[in-house]
Amino acid sequence: MEANQVNDQVIKSLLYQKKYKELVDAATQLGLVKSYQKMKYDGIIYSIGQIVQLSIDGNRDKKTYGKLIGFCNLQVDEYLIPMIKVQKYINKLELPSKLKELQEGISEFELFQSEIEEWLFCTQIDHEIKLIPLKEYEEMTIQNERTYFTRADYNVEKDKFTPPISKWTRICICNQISNPDKSYIQCEKCLKWLHYECAGVQAQLAQDMNFYCAMCRKK
Repeated sequence: MEANQVNDQVIKSLLYQKKYKELVDAATQLGLVKSYQKMKYDGIIYSIGQIVQLSIDGNRDKKTYGKLIGFCNLQVDEYLIPMIKVQKYINKLELPSKLKELQEGISEFELFQSEIEEWLFCTQIDHEIKLIPLKEYEEMTIQNERTYFTRADYNVEKDKFTPPISKWTRICICNQISNPDKSYIQCEKCLKWLHYECAGVQAQLAQDMNFYCAMCRKK
């Protein structure tokens, strides 16, 4: 079998096995890859550094997130396959099961930058998202489903948050990690914020009442 046929089989095998890193590495050695700083997909030009929402294995209901750090066209036979390299962001559903106790304190719109880099098909891009610090997110008056926030990085291999969880802001008498998805009410006297359920307040009444927490009512 000729070398070209062997190489062709290797490329197609890696593509079929979804070993995309190995695929790009092997194709690069064979001179079958051309890199770019930008890529146009579905009428939109994407650039290095943008953060995007991605579909997993063509399933639009399964989402992941990543920062674009590379683009290339990979030639297989007469076809050019556009691919993207991303630095992965972890959401709450992708955290290890042993961190489930954190789930109540982590927002649906919270992302953690990881050390993981991976190659994917450009067709997995759904759209760009905006990623801002937690404080800025909490100050937003109008929220939208394409704005996310971050307060820490997460190293998957070392199972480590930076800054560590011990440094994250906690709130309420339950001392839970602050989660902007939840509803809070502020005590008029001590100015502390409490979850509605911890304060014993009904949501429909919270906006129109002067609230004093249990500790301040005792004073």
